[in-house]
Amino acid sequence: MSNHDGWVAAQFTQPYQVMTAGLFQSVDSEISFMQGHMARGYETSMNTYVRIAMCLAFHAAGCVAYTFLNDAVVVAYKAFNGGFTTRGVGIGIAHYMFIYIFFGVNALAAIIPNLWAKLGLVALMVAWILFMMVPDNPLRALFYTVAQGGVTLLAILVTQVIELRWEKRALMRQALLASPAREVDA
Repeated sequence: MSNHDGWVAAQFTQPYQVMTAGLFQSVDSEISFMQGHMARGYETSMNTYVRIAMCLAFHAAGCVAYTFLNDAVVVAYKAFNGGFTTRGVGIGIAHYMFIYIFFGVNALAAIIPNLWAKLGLVALMVAWILFMMVPDNPLRALFYTVAQGGVTLLAILVTQVIELRWEKRALMRQALLASPAREVDA
């Protein structure tokens, strides 16, 4: 059991703070527990397995959302342009290549912790789509780059915001534990 798990367990088994006159008054027995906890080194970052599971969940949700978006755009494209091969150029199996690359990039982006590496992966994916699609299918290239790149960037943004808020809450918790208790005279 990590230090964080012990701290959480203590929150649910022992009274932590008592609300008095709108301010928090720390209980003396808890102060010694918290000081010992801080001496052991409270971890401010998210657990690796929790981070990977959260990132995989958001990236998987983005992939599912993209498949529905792709189906809707295919129907609209066929309605406006009369089918995929009416202009003489069909992308054929390349469509599956882009979807498999999209799924692979999202899986890697979920596992990699470095933000710049994630953004580099997305940039490579978008560059590859543009390189392959622009000469013959500029409209489809626009859709694939915006949709696949946008969904991946949105998943990265959401997970980064959650991670940063997690760290902020942990740092605030550390600051509250480090500050001396003030008694309120009513």
